[in-house]
Amino acid sequence: MDKPVDAEVIIIGSGVMGGLIATRLAKAGKSVIIVEAGPRVKRQEIVERFRDSPFKMSLTNMKLQGVGSPYPDLPHVPSTYGDYIQHVGPVKYATRYLRVVGGTTWHFGSALWRMVPNDFRLNSLYGRGRDWPFGYEELEPWYGEAEDELGVSGVDGQDESGQGGVAWPPRSRPFPMPGLPPSYLFTRLSAMLSKGGYHPVLEPNGRATRPWKKRPACAGNNNCNPVCPIAAKYDGSMHIDEALEHGARLLDNAVVVSIEADDRGKITGIRYKKPDGSEHRLTAHHFVLAAYGIESPKLLLNSTSPRYPGGIANSSDQVGRNLMGHTGISMNLMMKEDVWPGQGPTELLVYLNHRDGDFRRDFPSYKIKVRNTVPTADYAASLIQQGVLGTALDKALHRLSARSLNFAIDFETLPLAENRVLPSKTKSDALGIPLPEIYYSVTDYWHAGKTQGLKDFARFAQLLNADVLKIDTQYQDRQHIMGTTIMGDDPANSVVNRHCQSHDHPNLFIAGTSVMPSASCMNPTLTGAALSLRLADYLLNRVRV
Repeated sequence: MDKPVDAEVIIIGSGVMGGLIATRLAKAGKSVIIVEAGPRVKRQEIVERFRDSPFKMSLTNMKLQGVGSPYPDLPHVPSTYGDYIQHVGPVKYATRYLRVVGGTTWHFGSALWRMVPNDFRLNSLYGRGRDWPFGYEELEPWYGEAEDELGVSGVDGQDESGQGGVAWPPRSRPFPMPGLPPSYLFTRLSAMLSKGGYHPVLEPNGRATRPWKKRPACAGNNNCNPVCPIAAKYDGSMHIDEALEHGARLLDNAVVVSIEADDRGKITGIRYKKPDGSEHRLTAHHFVLAAYGIESPKLLLNSTSPRYPGGIANSSDQVGRNLMGHTGISMNLMMKEDVWPGQGPTELLVYLNHRDGDFRRDFPSYKIKVRNTVPTADYAASLIQQGVLGTALDKALHRLSARSLNFAIDFETLPLAENRVLPSKTKSDALGIPLPEIYYSVTDYWHAGKTQGLKDFARFAQLLNADVLKIDTQYQDRQHIMGTTIMGDDPANSVVNRHCQSHDHPNLFIAGTSVMPSASCMNPTLTGAALSLRLADYLLNRVRV
């Protein structure tokens, strides 16, 4: 007879992935404990801290990161906006994620894309990267489930391949809500760029366009990063709340330090520390690791023992490896007419002429997006420092706010074994837990994509009759963490199987974007959410927790 346990399922991490799984399991009557390293945050406090901060959006940091972050920086969960992440590779992987209840979706741009069928067969079609162990058709119903759970608004019938043709990718159900209407900026840019064969695509996103569950319709506040002030945008705390309403338990400010397994491979428990340094242990029949793409592998690798000297789930030596992201470049333009960016959400209009095709043998797929932001405080500070005051300041601010544009490109990257996350051997946090150390690089394949992207930038400037102010090719990070606990059918070169189940430990599952074998060029959150719902279904109907 099994010994008594604390819960049927323990979920490590309270972001969107952990929240979705917890909600499905709790609704099915299962006992669930969610363990989160960080604290609960209150929307009104984050909004006020943002409004009161002297650091607003900057030209070099469009998402209000760095010292201006309004989210907590606590000794037991140091902010990723400081020097928490240790960079040792040739390219800085300057990702930023939140360690709070609800996770990084608090500050994400809310773009919620499906991958297209060929993204699942990158190696067999184009000789690059890895294939998934299953195809788009397997995940398609779960994409629909995820869109409903996250309340996605989008344009039905839109060709998301960027070719201006028939609806793509295939869908078995419409979007839950209609898409947001395009602003004047988007309409004007679309008219000008279409002359060069660039077809506008409006991003599916997690902003409500009508009252949805407990969310109001988007009011266009334009500070989705760092926080939606009215909760029209989805964030993971919403599913945590729903899980708690159905009986799940939440332990916040509980930093998991190790996962334990017996000699037969069964996970037997986890150990966590509270901010005061006290250590505690929890047991369950099944465990779901949903701590995102850096904390998840760091925890697995840190869970060493004489039986598992390389850490948990790591017989393949693939834990922490194959780190992917959407390393990108950007361009600032000055228009010769007023186009007024800043109306509506921070992201919506994209161009996808290079989303898929035979070119992927030679260079990666990529997305070009319009950053719909207006860093007025930066403009004003710079002008005042130059001595521009009074009427001249008003005039200059009008021009900069109405005509300055920023375009950014997100490039697909490949799962490279050398790109990896490791626990630091020299630096620890206040609880004595090693900091994450990251080695990251890009190859000639990425640089070939950059060459193509710069051609598009030049064409954009020409079609828009705009002056190029700056082009930044310094490996910009898009905060899309993928690949560090990679999925595959072969236990020798992957961490989890097609069901997101550890090859080494049958009662351990890993949820989220870290299991993805390929990155595509699109934001990965919806794919991670679809995988998480599929995982919850597997737990309930196949594993029968």
